[in-house]
Amino acid sequence: MVLRVLIKVAWGFLGSLSFMGGIIGLLLPVIPQVPFFLVTIFCIAKISPRFHKWLLSNRLYLKYLAPIIAKFRLKRVVKS
Repeated sequence: MVLRVLIKVAWGFLGSLSFMGGIIGLLLPVIPQVPFFLVTIFCIAKISPRFHKWLLSNRLYLKYLAPIIAKFRLKRVVKS
């Protein structure tokens, strides 16, 4: 029980740091912001099952990211 709470706190801390990195990337053109925001989304999805469910049913996710992830998983299955 305590370990689960600590893991969620760690994911939250990592998500907060990556969100701040994304904001800094928006302000400074030298630093890319997209990877930071993707890590933030990943961390929030690890913390909240409700957000994860919403993300997987989102129209933009289904249109752009689901085919890419499907190709990646197919290649990994074929290689092994």
